[in-house]
Amino acid sequence: MIIFNKVTKDYLLGKTIVPALKGVSFEILGGEFVSICGPSGSGKSTILNMMGALDNPTGGDVILLGTNLARLSDSEQATLRNQKIGFIFQSFNLIPVLNVFENIEYPLILQGISAPARKLKVMELTEQVGLTRFYTHRPDELSGGQRQRVAIARALVTQPQLVLADEPTANLDSKTGTDILDLMKEMNTRFKTTFVFSTHDPQVMGYANRVIRIHDGQLVDAEDVV
Repeated sequence: MIIFNKVTKDYLLGKTIVPALKGVSFEILGGEFVSICGPSGSGKSTILNMMGALDNPTGGDVILLGTNLARLSDSEQATLRNQKIGFIFQSFNLIPVLNVFENIEYPLILQGISAPARKLKVMELTEQVGLTRFYTHRPDELSGGQRQRVAIARALVTQPQLVLADEPTANLDSKTGTDILDLMKEMNTRFKTTFVFSTHDPQVMGYANRVIRIHDGQLVDAEDVV
């Protein structure tokens, strides 16, 4: 599914080069539920951005589904994101003027899916994430946990092969965060979708089948969770 091969990433801060990743290598198989963990500033978000074709490495290769992402044009990367990847953000990133149904539907509109097919898919996902009663509500009428459920449904509605979640429980209380992780795990099992999420919370790491630990832009280890 994903191969990182000696990946480096440098950012220019003024006239200073800041290394965010320093030769990181690992693989993720299809259907895994993987946590990228490490302290703030360790490079977790940089890794997820590269997996999602939102950023390119300075050196090394990021290969998704057999394709070297850096060799794709901007439009090809955008097409790949729309068709193969779902995103779940800690800040939810919902469109405030759209209701629950419309937020979940939006990626299908971008794919050119017909209105009847869109409705069927959205209603199915809305039910699966427990928001059927709220599908006409706008984001500001929902709790944090409900907004994150909308984000999960939106990420899954296109049936992507990979879902990336950047600190998905960071803005939630502990119980709601646990509920969201349970839901993500359920969706991983039901759809066999590969989930990769970042976290610095040791309790959240326990949900993963495998933990990839990053510190100061370097791989510490990648271990199976017993």
